[in-house]
Amino acid sequence: MSGPIEPLDSSRALMGRAAAFIAAHYASDLRMADLARHCHISVRSLQNLFQAECGEPPLRALRRHRLVQLHRAVEARPWAPLRSLYASCGLGGSLADRDLFLQMYGITLKEHQHGCRQKSSPALAPALSLVRSPVEAYLEGVA
Repeated sequence: MSGPIEPLDSSRALMGRAAAFIAAHYASDLRMADLARHCHISVRSLQNLFQAECGEPPLRALRRHRLVQLHRAVEARPWAPLRSLYASCGLGGSLADRDLFLQMYGITLKEHQHGCRQKSSPALAPALSLVRSPVEAYLEGVA
């Protein structure tokens, strides 16, 4: 017989559920209300959970996850137009997207695309492929 569920365990279970939902729906027009409803909690509780577990709000964690997917999409299809790659990852290509990509990877998306096309850029450095989003960390059970 098991004892009561500890808050930490339930938080991790909720984060795992949220991470799986984000991973399955990141390319769509995902709203926080949809994610909160999927996790059976309020939007405010979802915000508190992400802040406590990831150190950032859920929308930023979602954007970070989308940018990791964008990084991989550029590696897989370096000749595709950036506009279509942004759209395939649920992004609009805003200044905030570009700034966060630069912060995460230390290069711009165009530099990354150019490096993937040339196969001779720091954009292809193995360390850049190790960048993970909080969502991926929960999916891998590392967080």
